[in-house]
Amino acid sequence: MTMKLYLYGIIDSSEPITGSLYGLEGASICNVPFRDVGAIVSEINRPIEEVTEGAVLEHEAVVEGMMAVRTVLPVRFGTIIDGRDNLLSMMQSYYGQFKENLDRLGNKFEFGVKVIWPGNKVKENIVTAFKKSGQKMPGPGGSAGKRFMKEKFWEHRIDEEFKAKADRFIKILDIFFGRFATEEKVEKLKTENLLVDAVYLVEKDKRGDFREAFEHIRSAHPNLKYLFSGPWPPYNFVVLSKKQCLLKGPERACLLDKMSLRQDLVGVDC
Repeated sequence: MTMKLYLYGIIDSSEPITGSLYGLEGASICNVPFRDVGAIVSEINRPIEEVTEGAVLEHEAVVEGMMAVRTVLPVRFGTIIDGRDNLLSMMQSYYGQFKENLDRLGNKFEFGVKVIWPGNKVKENIVTAFKKSGQKMPGPGGSAGKRFMKEKFWEHRIDEEFKAKADRFIKILDIFFGRFATEEKVEKLKTENLLVDAVYLVEKDKRGDFREAFEHIRSAHPNLKYLFSGPWPPYNFVVLSKKQCLLKGPERACLLDKMSLRQDLVGVDC
C-alpha cells in the first residue's frame, strides 16, 4: 500500500532537514528533494476529516519553522499526496514556477493589515456635512416618484463620498507602507465596516520599519480599529498556474489554493 504524504510547502533547498521539527499529530517531517528544491512532508495514514485549530497550528508551526531558515512556498492546509512518485511528478510539473516564486519571494515575509471603521457613523457624518454646507436633503412633499428619485440621488452622493473617504485613507497607507513593501494586495470596503483588508510583502530586514509605519498610522487615526498580523510565509503572493489538481474525492485540494483559515484560526495581533 502506497504511503500518503502530507505536504506543508516547497523550500529552496534539497538538503535534509536538521533540528527537531514535527508535523501533524507529532509526525516526523522530511524534505523530499527534486533538483535544487524540496518538498516538506510527513507521512499520514488517514484523511483529514475535520479542520481543527490544533491541526492548523501544527501545520503553521512547520511552515514557520522552515521559514526561519529557508524560503518557503506554503501549501494549503490539508494537501495530501498519494505517494512519493506522485509528489515527484508534481514537483517536476511545477519546477519552473517554484523556482520563479522562490527567487522572487526570497528573504521576504507577508504581513496582514485590516482596518475597521464604523460605517454607519461615517455615513451619518457625511450627511451632517452635506447639511452644514447648505445642501438640501430629500424631505416630505412632492409626488412619490420625485421623492424616490431624490432619495436615490442622495444615496448615490453619500455612497460616492463614503468610497472617496476610503480611497483617501488607502492613499495614506500607500504613503506609509509603500517605502517598505515590495508588493501589496489591498481590498477596499469588503463590508461597510471593513475599510481595508490588505496584505504586504516585506523584506526581512525591513520588518521593524514596516511595523513602525503601522504604529504611526494607528497613532494618527486612533478612532479606527486595527488588526495587524505577521510575519507570515507569503501565502498570498505565490503565483502558480493551475496545471493539475493533486487529490481526488473528499480530500480534494489544489496546490495553489491559499490557506484561507490561516488568520481566522491562528489569530491576529491587534
